[in-house]
Amino acid sequence: MMRRVIAAAAAALALSTPALAREPVTIWFWGAPPNLQEAFSKVLIEPFNASQDKYELSIEFRNTVDNDVRVAVLAGEGPDLVYTSGPSYIAPFAKAGKLEPLDVYAKKFGWGDRLLKPVLDTCQQLGHLYCVPPSLIADGMFYNKALLTEKGWPVPKTIAEAETVMKAAQAAGLYASVTGNKGWQPVNENYASIFINNMVGPAKFYDILTNGASWDSPEMKAAIGESKRWFEAGYLGGKDYFSLNFDQSISLVHDKKSPFFFAPSIGFQWATNYFKGSEAGDFAFAPFPQIDAKLPYPVYDIGVAFTLSINANSKVKDGAAAVLDMILSPDFAKRMAEVWPGYWGIPLKQFPADPKATGLTKSFLEAMATMTAAVDKGTFGYKIGTFFPPATSEIMFKDIEAVWLGKETADDMLTKAGKAYAEEKAKGLVQELPKPSL
Repeated sequence: MMRRVIAAAAAALALSTPALAREPVTIWFWGAPPNLQEAFSKVLIEPFNASQDKYELSIEFRNTVDNDVRVAVLAGEGPDLVYTSGPSYIAPFAKAGKLEPLDVYAKKFGWGDRLLKPVLDTCQQLGHLYCVPPSLIADGMFYNKALLTEKGWPVPKTIAEAETVMKAAQAAGLYASVTGNKGWQPVNENYASIFINNMVGPAKFYDILTNGASWDSPEMKAAIGESKRWFEAGYLGGKDYFSLNFDQSISLVHDKKSPFFFAPSIGFQWATNYFKGSEAGDFAFAPFPQIDAKLPYPVYDIGVAFTLSINANSKVKDGAAAVLDMILSPDFAKRMAEVWPGYWGIPLKQFPADPKATGLTKSFLEAMATMTAAVDKGTFGYKIGTFFPPATSEIMFKDIEAVWLGKETADDMLTKAGKAYAEEKAKGLVQELPKPSL
């Protein structure tokens, strides 16, 4: 009788005791549109939560994420996983002790063996790995295959070929190319990066950034001058540069109003709104055409669209690291390419291929394969928005516009940038740079 009473009491206690609650892991992200929020949920949140029973990942989409993260994390609060718009934003957090060094997790999960070293090294600052870069990007040339075919125009591999097509487009009443900085002035940086890397070259650019070589060298001045010539020739969206954004630009490429869109590879994510169905395969990406035959081709100015770190104040650091490991996997990269091409260019040494892929996914996978191979060989340059500290980066996108408009000279701009860079480097705000093999 006593045994039955004890058994019944134990059963009642078990029924009345709730299952152990999972520990929440939180992340704040930028305000992606509904279709991309759904993709995030299906490819990351649901699979992660189903993979174990200890943690529960949740996400908040915030249009003001950069400011929200800065205020909260520096105050010792905020989400477990910390989003920033690139490695150049990491140093202030790291210096303040607000981010968890990831070296132990990188060793545990083998990220160094899995990821491209030059890209992972963008997060190596102050002697530690303080972030991971889930989004390898590089500037290049998007084009409408159908329009080029209709007009009999080639996919240009040299700057002369590109300008021949752009002049023909202008003569036909089209834009030479489309892009614009409406709502986001840092778009200007794309052209500073393109012309410096393709005219100065990665090796000399590395010497400027690392070894103190002159900022106002003839090659640097020529690169900024060439960007001004393109602006004045109407090659940057013509008179509409200041009234176009990426979404509008890709819409114009889709409508065959322009053959080209010079921009970072992340542009694929906007193309999903326009290149659909039978037209999905018309939007393609190629390296920026060669300017100097003495420099290697192609030169990809590698960059990182955003980074993820672990909040030093997090109580679930192991859970947050497990989320990062899932993101840095071939399976995640492949699945995201199917629903959100362009943004999640995980810097894997072996980026997943998919022989069955079609449309934008196929174009994105092909672009990533080419970029990955180039970076792995060491043939890469530096995207300014990723590698420059904040004040220098701001000069490069604000003052280059002043140069285009004739309000400032290339000499003035480069002198100012060199001074700002030296000051920020002295403050420890310049990250370690991967060295190209060019």
